[in-house]
Amino acid sequence: MIQVQLEVRTGATRFRVSARAASIQRAVSVAGARYPGGEVRLVLPVEPETFLAEAALGEAESVGVQMPESAAG
Repeated sequence: MIQVQLEVRTGATRFRVSARAASIQRAVSVAGARYPGGEVRLVLPVEPETFLAEAALGEAESVGVQMPESAAG
């Protein structure tokens, strides 16, 4: 299981999400399904400290929202 940061753009709104999945391609796909009107892109560089995520037994793929960039300052 991997964990990556993705940027989602929906019109003028832009925010980042953290996604866990079996591959980068799958992480983008899962985020795209969660935000069907948005454009999803991988945020580079990938952080090596968090890229390989330990998966608990039976853990599902997930997408978690982070604070929007506009609110981060």
